[in-house]
Amino acid sequence: MTIKGETSSSKNDFEINFLTDSEDQKVFHFNPRFAENAIICNSFLTGRWGQEERSDTFPLEAKEPFQIEIYSDQEHFQVFVDECKIMQFRHRLKHFSSITKVQILNDINISSVEFMRRDLY
Repeated sequence: MTIKGETSSSKNDFEINFLTDSEDQKVFHFNPRFAENAIICNSFLTGRWGQEERSDTFPLEAKEPFQIEIYSDQEHFQVFVDECKIMQFRHRLKHFSSITKVQILNDINISSVEFMRRDLY
């Protein structure tokens, strides 16, 4: 998935969530936090958050355009920002077919969302 857009300000964060049919399950939660200059990834399964994973590589800037790409291989979600890999997040739910929705929330202006197939090397 490729998301192009820009943030509205540096005060509000945004998040991208990959959800199952039961919306209380976030298989992958991607949350850039401007105040912390960090990107937080996690999952919310069976009513609780898992172990938070953090990337201190923070290539986003307020009110600047960006491109976020999230790919999945058999083991991880791979995350790229402006074509630079910033992190990978190990799958915590092995049944990919249970992911049915993508949710994008909060302070973000989206110009496009594209779903595609890509081979990772």
